[in-house]
Amino acid sequence: MNKKMICLIAIFAAGFIGSVNAAELDLSAAGVSITDKNSITLENLTVDGQAYNATIELLLDGTYRVTSSQTVDTSHIANYEVTFESTWSSTTHPTNFPSGSAHFSGLVGATHRSTLSIWKLGELASEGMESMAETGSKATLLEEISNAISNGSADQSLSGDGLSTSPSSTTLSFQINRAAPFVTLVSMIAPSPDWFVGVAGLNLLANGIWQDEIIVPLYAYDSGTDSGSIYTSPNSDTQPPAVISRIEETPFLVNGEVPTMGRMIFRRQN
Repeated sequence: MNKKMICLIAIFAAGFIGSVNAAELDLSAAGVSITDKNSITLENLTVDGQAYNATIELLLDGTYRVTSSQTVDTSHIANYEVTFESTWSSTTHPTNFPSGSAHFSGLVGATHRSTLSIWKLGELASEGMESMAETGSKATLLEEISNAISNGSADQSLSGDGLSTSPSSTTLSFQINRAAPFVTLVSMIAPSPDWFVGVAGLNLLANGIWQDEIIVPLYAYDSGTDSGSIYTSPNSDTQPPAVISRIEETPFLVNGEVPTMGRMIFRRQN
């Protein structure tokens, strides 16, 4: 059963009568998840501007029944697009710049509550952050985020494209709610020993108002797990690991200053 069919079933199941035209049905923010082996939960189905949640149970005879349905207060939900713009180049960072191989790994992170810290300056990197910063792999970090979602400290995971070259840019769209208005998003600087860029615990809700635009300058951070000093250093585990720190020396120090690697622009879409 495809997503559109499931959503149509949920609309009828939620008590709507009559046909639903494609123009009235918005699936762009809809989410579908398996509640258990017999139930499916659908979130943020939008019909004529009103959002709905519904849980349906699939019965053995091929029919279904509604176990719960409710309207969603969309003022508690906001849609955002983040643009990751890299300016990192041989011009901005000429020292040992890895010409021909400079890139960034795929974006990865989460929307979450204030109680969750995925990474923080002055603290040790998790295994997921270490793997992301050293290899660009998302798997372990996404597993950690999945555990945070299960315990209620995170709302949803985020995963997007990387940059195959630099300078360049990419975008990622996501939904966020008032219960978990913080966003964390990271990407590995590649090649590098264990360096990355990103934001940590950025609050998109200020004084009860969703922010229309937030621009965050990006700098290089060291995850503290590898002791390499240049982009192409061989693996050299740091034992014991050091804490996460911002890199303010070579190769990021240029003429006495530390230029940005780029920026992340968070723009509200509704």
